[in-house]
Amino acid sequence: MDRKLHFVVTSERGGTRSFVLSRNLCKFAVLLSLFLLVGGVVGWFLSGENIFLRQRSVALSEQLAHAIALNRGIEASAARQEEEQRERLQVALAELRQRSQIIKSILSSVGIRLEVHESAEGVGGPYTRVEEDSYEGLTLMVDHYLAAIQSVPLGPPAPGVISSRFGRRLDPINDEPAFHSGVDIRNRRGTRVVAPADGVVVSSGFSSGFGNYIEIDHGNTFLTRYLHLQKRQVKSGERVVRGQVVGLLGNTGRSTGAHLHYEVSYRGRPLDPLKFIQISDRVAADLRRQQEAAAL
Repeated sequence: MDRKLHFVVTSERGGTRSFVLSRNLCKFAVLLSLFLLVGGVVGWFLSGENIFLRQRSVALSEQLAHAIALNRGIEASAARQEEEQRERLQVALAELRQRSQIIKSILSSVGIRLEVHESAEGVGGPYTRVEEDSYEGLTLMVDHYLAAIQSVPLGPPAPGVISSRFGRRLDPINDEPAFHSGVDIRNRRGTRVVAPADGVVVSSGFSSGFGNYIEIDHGNTFLTRYLHLQKRQVKSGERVVRGQVVGLLGNTGRSTGAHLHYEVSYRGRPLDPLKFIQISDRVAADLRRQQEAAAL
């Protein structure tokens, strides 16, 4: 079998030329043409893909630039917020210091040095140091002070005139030197007597010397006593709150006229109740001084 291909080419002038190609060469030419065709198609596709990838790369670059700018804006905003929080914290610290000073002023004006004691039994946990002048330290201290000052009897238990002060005096009945463990507040019978702090009534009764009397335990070893009442309006064991009416001023027991005998004791030691009665004036003066100092 003839494995060759014969090609005859004629010209317009009648001349002829012939070419002889083997089948293998023809197959190679066909395969080469197909390869070039496929290569061209693939090249065209890759060229289009490259254009798409370049466009995608430009878009991603723009998105990245936008994200970087947005991140910088967020960082700047966070920095401003952090600065504002720092400023607010400084204001809060100043307020806490002011409140702490007010509480210290209240306690020092009545001769009380407050000590907060917590039990060391049945407790534990990791040790985390708290700086005294830090926000946490000041908050902890003020919280302790506020919890303790609820026990301090502040202000007058009844309106009226101080007719006898705390300390040494001549007894009004036998005219002998004596120690007066409270103050006498003179007013008309039936004047309301209120609790100057939260507490629990530990005694409510009558005796020949005290007349109708009430004793209130305010916690933190503070105790107040009210003598010569016309009427007792609370019972032993009853819990009372600051400002609650506990009795009516009277003239019972060893008394020369309508008045309230008022006592304040701390750790079992009698203190001058007048300091506790006048505390509101002291606090108001301290607040005015602090406000004036802050305005300078």
